[in-house]
Amino acid sequence: MSFLISENNPFFKELYYRFFYEGYIGVGFFFMLSGFILSYTYRDSLLSEKVSKRVFYIKRLARLYPLHLITFLISIPVLLMEVGFDIPLFTVQNLTNIFLLQSFGIDRTYFFSGNALSWSISDEQFFYLLFPFLIIAFHLFKNYARIVLGVASIVIVYMLWQVKGGVEEHTFFYINPFTRLVDFTLGVFLYDVYLFFKSKPIAKQATVLEIGSVVLLAVFIYFNADIPQAARYSCYYWLPIFFLIFSFSFQSGVLSKLLSKNWMVVLGEISFSFYMFHQLVIRYYTRLNVDFFQINNLYVSMLIVFVFSLLISYGSYYLIEKPATSYIVKKIKK
Repeated sequence: MSFLISENNPFFKELYYRFFYEGYIGVGFFFMLSGFILSYTYRDSLLSEKVSKRVFYIKRLARLYPLHLITFLISIPVLLMEVGFDIPLFTVQNLTNIFLLQSFGIDRTYFFSGNALSWSISDEQFFYLLFPFLIIAFHLFKNYARIVLGVASIVIVYMLWQVKGGVEEHTFFYINPFTRLVDFTLGVFLYDVYLFFKSKPIAKQATVLEIGSVVLLAVFIYFNADIPQAARYSCYYWLPIFFLIFSFSFQSGVLSKLLSKNWMVVLGEISFSFYMFHQLVIRYYTRLNVDFFQINNLYVSMLIVFVFSLLISYGSYYLIEKPATSYIVKKIKK
């Protein structure tokens, strides 16, 4: 959303730096939520071997890969428009992107090749690979697993003072899959916390918990200016995100009931497509606007980008993502 920044538009400039710039915390939220949801959905069936690791891996790949491949192909024309039509397309960077290996390394030309946002899917694929072993560890060696998670969290906090700023801190704390594995594992641990409190009186205070968790996150965002960027990439938002997911996990508060409305459920279903497409829409719009449309009204630009991202995401989910996943799952059953 950086195209909204304008010296002549202080409102949008303030909105960007106060809200949109912190949008990267959505990735940490997604990683932690993913660990929780996978534990909720698959932990018992994997431990009892009702679902094999092979079936789990194929289902997870079916969830990610079709949309990843489509957005990679769609990114090629805009890349050619941005950089030039004489650049090579068959590069090592693009190959690592296709196979979701781009986040393993230190070179930003690998991280942000193709559809730049797919680096997070590279991390997520790594988490999926480790997930069956994580739940076994938390099941068989519960206390030791928690100690390891605690030590890993402390190591990351310690490293905040060891890693230089700028590109290096972004690479190590935000992109690196080994560092972000803590976010995902916190979600796995959160499922144990949820099970412990599920039958406790606190679960009946879901509305208070939900509102409190939203307020807590807002407070953390409001005071982020005094926090080092490296911490904001990693540990600073762990607590409010952990509490937010925990509060909504009971699904019995006022805000949860609002989110269960049909139109909100649809928005939730297309959220992955929205995430994967929205930056491509911004890149295409920015380029086409310079060459053809020349729309200078920022309100109009923001509306166009949002509406097109929403429409494309809706179509993608029902025409690509859902049918492809369903087809692959049926093949597995056969």
